[in-house]
Amino acid sequence: MDLRTLAHAAEVSPPAPELAAAEVRALVYDSRRAGPGALFVAIRGRHVDGHDHVAAALGAGAVAAVVERLPAGAPVGRCLTVEDTRTALARLAARFWREPSRHLRVVGVTGTDGKTTTATLLHAALAGAGRRAGSLTTVDFRLGDAVEQNRTRQTTLEAPEVQERLRQMVDAGCTDVALEVTSHALSLHRVDAVRFQGAVFTNVSHEHLDFHGSWRAYFTAKASLLERAAAAPDGFGVLNLDDARAHSLLAAVPIARRLSYSAAGDPAADLRASTVRATAEGTRFVAETPVGRADVALQLPGRWNVENALAALAAGLLVEAPLDRLAFGLGALTGVSGRMERIVRGQPFAVIVDYAHTPASLAKVLGTLRAATPGRLIAVFGSAGERDVAKRSSMGAIAAGLADQVVVTSEDPRDEDPEAICEAIVLGAVAAGGERGATVHAIVDRAEAIDFAVRSARPGDTVLLAGKGHEASILVGRTARPWNEREAAEAALGRRGHPG
Repeated sequence: MDLRTLAHAAEVSPPAPELAAAEVRALVYDSRRAGPGALFVAIRGRHVDGHDHVAAALGAGAVAAVVERLPAGAPVGRCLTVEDTRTALARLAARFWREPSRHLRVVGVTGTDGKTTTATLLHAALAGAGRRAGSLTTVDFRLGDAVEQNRTRQTTLEAPEVQERLRQMVDAGCTDVALEVTSHALSLHRVDAVRFQGAVFTNVSHEHLDFHGSWRAYFTAKASLLERAAAAPDGFGVLNLDDARAHSLLAAVPIARRLSYSAAGDPAADLRASTVRATAEGTRFVAETPVGRADVALQLPGRWNVENALAALAAGLLVEAPLDRLAFGLGALTGVSGRMERIVRGQPFAVIVDYAHTPASLAKVLGTLRAATPGRLIAVFGSAGERDVAKRSSMGAIAAGLADQVVVTSEDPRDEDPEAICEAIVLGAVAAGGERGATVHAIVDRAEAIDFAVRSARPGDTVLLAGKGHEASILVGRTARPWNEREAAEAALGRRGHPG
């Protein structure tokens, strides 16, 4: 695509006449990926400002740079100035990849917890209904039956990657996409140019206040997805009536085409769950819907997955898929990596890997495991550095109240002192009745913490490894150190004499 056409379509200031016909073959926001034919967009990040690397990108052969300000020494003729490069990047990416979301039914899934599982369940439900569907989540990218692990550490990719993935889905014949959307992505304009037909909300609770600055700003970011769906032709919303914020969302953004759901059986909900039976192997329930009843047999443990399944069913019904086939698709999903994932190596106690990293999700997982554990419940978890510090003490208190043994450890400390992070969690646990050194332990090294918990386990106990789930690294400073929670658990079991 020539630079003039791309800039015009994305409402970017026109390039100099000598550059107007230049061919753009790549759209990049990392100067290290710039090369001949690239258009570089300078983004201001948390630690790095792309404007400081404009010269490097142009020197590597980039056709031009899109900037908010002209960097010192940068050639004026090769810089296109805009008010906000993030909004420009979203528009440029959509145009560069030929507006793929206009050819798809894109359903955004957001919420504090449950986004990944709900989006994956929606993909599975639509596949069961015979739709060729895709999904983009924290854990993986799915295109039909093909699954690719998400190794980026981003739940919602940057705009160029989102648009490229959507284009791949269009070209592969997909009709529907479940896209996991974070409040960060909404605030940072990563999905500005995605046309959403639907918005699914799992819940809205305490998280990411370090980034948004206030609860109101966080809520507003989440609500903007519903606004996007409300503005679309045949747009719809799916809301969880078991979440107190659902009514606030509807008050903030009225949307005529919507379905509500309730795993608790709220009679005001459009979709309700009845006769719920949860075991360690899965969850069964009857879905009561506006178009009839359906038996759902999930291969996912955890009663909270009833909420996620109802949300997926509601979205499936709103894109006009048959209820019985949606229910069939839900039952076909065997699991989601790092979500209540059982590690079995012949040991006489349970080891569970889960991504729970918020107070609400930790309480849900521990509550479920508490009821299903005949022996002691041992919880291993931490809290990320440079993120919501207020949740640390509350997570310690939650763990002390529900687990018999609390093992506090490192989880992506970034540039914070990992010992200080652990101490904040320990103080919360002790304040809630835990005893330091007896029922509450701080072991900063995560592998050692897991080994300690596994060595401590007795027959009938459950060891929960929370917070990392599917992630393939631990962030220390600016370095991503390779990590695999499942492999760490298996190694600890092997050292105890359970090689599998």
